[in-house]
Amino acid sequence: MDKQQQSWGKLLKYYRQKKKLKQDEVAAGLCTPSYLSRIENGIVIAEYALYEQLFAKLNIDFSSLQHDISEHTAFMEAVYEKLLSNVAVAESDRELLTTLMQNEYSVELQITAKLIYSRYLYSIKEDMDARKLFNEIKPVVSWKKDRITELFVSITAFGHLSFMEFDLLAKKEQQEQHAQYLSNAHPFELANYHYHIAFANHRSYQFQKALQHIELAAHYFTHQFKPLFQLKLYSMKGVIFNDLHRYREALQEYEAGIELLENVESIQTPMQWSSLHNNIAYCYECQQDYQKASKHYETANQYDEDLHSVINWMRTCFQNKDFTQLEKLFHRYEEQRFSIQHHIHQRKLLQYAVQQEQTIHGLKDLEEQAFLHFNEEQYYALILFYAPLWGQFYEQLHAYKHASQCYKQALFASEKVRQRMSR
Repeated sequence: MDKQQQSWGKLLKYYRQKKKLKQDEVAAGLCTPSYLSRIENGIVIAEYALYEQLFAKLNIDFSSLQHDISEHTAFMEAVYEKLLSNVAVAESDRELLTTLMQNEYSVELQITAKLIYSRYLYSIKEDMDARKLFNEIKPVVSWKKDRITELFVSITAFGHLSFMEFDLLAKKEQQEQHAQYLSNAHPFELANYHYHIAFANHRSYQFQKALQHIELAAHYFTHQFKPLFQLKLYSMKGVIFNDLHRYREALQEYEAGIELLENVESIQTPMQWSSLHNNIAYCYECQQDYQKASKHYETANQYDEDLHSVINWMRTCFQNKDFTQLEKLFHRYEEQRFSIQHHIHQRKLLQYAVQQEQTIHGLKDLEEQAFLHFNEEQYYALILFYAPLWGQFYEQLHAYKHASQCYKQALFASEKVRQRMSR
């Protein structure tokens, strides 16, 4: 039974009750009141001509009504496609969407409008309002392969990312396999969904699962021209390969991203250039090619000054023994400019590391603050760099017990990284 045809009966009931007419008044000369009741409740689907006649009794042109519903549905789908493509939603579109949320004659239109409006709220960072609206809809989701369920699944995933609930989203897909509800959705929606699941798994340090989902996203995205999303796929896949120590493949993805940026003017923003060069730099840093890494961090910062790139550049300058450039960066980016905790800790560690003289007390003070934070946040790559460095400093001061503790932390971090690569 077609869901749209079922809704015709609901519309008929809505308008009949609105006009305060009884069933026998509308059914007179056309069908029995009991048959009209079954039509209104979606139990039976009548002939198209009968719907036209029944609506005519209510002074409603059925063809025009259907046309309006089709237009509103197409409008909402167009807005949703804009949101998926990171295209700004016009104020006039937002206003019509809010109007459709108050729609009384079609529950499906009303729910669809609310779902898409919640996705819009997420896009403008009104996360709490988005979740509040979204939770109102949850009890009416059928969990069948209909449009409302498709939208609910997709927007749920985006909402979890907005709230940084990465573990929750990754676990939910693994246990409940919500992707199955999107099997009939447009391939671009499927690609977006698997991209979000890949992102969640990557942030949950489940790199193998992240790779599976980013490959699914790329599969569903084949033969579509949406360059910004394609760039996101290249970048995300490169990041995953990098964390799996598959550096050559990571660089291939980044190079594809660079080529895309060079040839598509519409996506050539400073942020995109900076992000790609930062990823390339980190890939070279992981391979201990510090000269190339430093060059790309500098390029990233020239495109779009970003303190994440800056702290990475500082760290690479230290590894490359380019202390002249490192001092310039210390002078240019003073400690008070940083607000993210691991950036602050790294700057302190690096500035102390280049001092001529270290003390056990000074080393211990910084170690206790920084390493505790790195462990709590599971920044094992940072522990793998700073813990052996601090161990060397302790050894130079003959503080072998402290050095041993640092090396143990590095060993623990190394095992954690190995575990992540197999998940």
